Amino acid sequence: MTSNAKVKCLCACLGLTLAAFFLGGCASFSWQSAGSDLPVLDQESMHSDTPQAIDKELQQRFVKKSEAAKAMFSHNGDGRLVLHHKYGTTILPDQPKRVVVIGMEDPMVALGAPMVAAHDRPDSYLHEALSAQGVDNVYINDSTNTINLEQVQAEKPDFIILRDSYDRNAYVALSKIALVAAFDLQDAETSLLAIAITLGQPERGDERLRQYYDVVKQARLAIKSRIGNSSVALVRVLKKEIRLYPYPGNAINRFMYDLLNLYPPPLAVAMGNSKNMALSLEAIPDFQCDYILVSCGYGMSSGENNEAAQCRYESLQAAPLWQHVPAVREGHVKEVDSVVWNSHGIIAKEAVIKELRDWLAP
Repeated sequence: MTSNAKVKCLCACLGLTLAAFFLGGCASFSWQSAGSDLPVLDQESMHSDTPQAIDKELQQRFVKKSEAAKAMFSHNGDGRLVLHHKYGTTILPDQPKRVVVIGMEDPMVALGAPMVAAHDRPDSYLHEALSAQGVDNVYINDSTNTINLEQVQAEKPDFIILRDSYDRNAYVALSKIALVAAFDLQDAETSLLAIAITLGQPERGDERLRQYYDVVKQARLAIKSRIGNSSVALVRVLKKEIRLYPYPGNAINRFMYDLLNLYPPPLAVAMGNSKNMALSLEAIPDFQCDYILVSCGYGMSSGENNEAAQCRYESLQAAPLWQHVPAVREGHVKEVDSVVWNSHGIIAKEAVIKELRDWLAP
């Protein structure tokens, strides 16, 4: 944080009690301190962490993801491969030469697939790989999710691969430039296989996914042999609230529980599939957790908001209640890179899994 930002932070917090700081901009849980009444995950229901059990589990997962990817395709009357996606259908081209990628850079880099242009940023975890490949940058306004269509058109693409989080208007506009195939980046494993099929390289998709599962297996064996069923949680500090990501989790932290088989704290189990993830001050006494990961901020291109989030985290660290959380008392709290942890895709997940392994099983 810059010196000016620190001054702003101190001024913003001056004269406020910690309770007011937490509750002034945050939604709170519907329960008060519940203690032992919180639901606890039955440890016997968790997966086994033997090498043989993990191999069997990941093979079953591979089959499921493979079937899901194949279900996205059909053949038309001419025998052409057709992709079914969020916006409709696309008859896929044979061996496209000039591919533009918007939002699906992670799986494309993971596959080693060629592209002439993509959305790139100097602060992206993919920047080095995209630069080495000589990929042109397509500017996107992160605040409005507006794509620079003139840049896309200037690349003269014969195929566009798009993340399906963009609205239909973006898809329609891009479709006037070239054929567009859309994929769900949050379902990283299925999309990886589906893109490989789209590009006529299904074997490469299978190989890359198995490489990812090997990373998962080795990290899981190392971490669980070190911490066993100690609880692990992800907390995200934002400008106006502090979030505890729940069990079984969303797209950001689901891998922690369904792939690494980490044990969740009772408060995360109690949240279940609730969309309200705000962690209020009165809920902190129930936050009995052994290891806590803290993602502070919004990621790329959010300078002022990131500084405000850092200010909030500094206030959280000073709160007496926070000091009573087991993980905090034991020094088992790690602040992580919000850019990578808030990203989706195989490469992003491999990076955060490595970070977890280096921390929990050095």
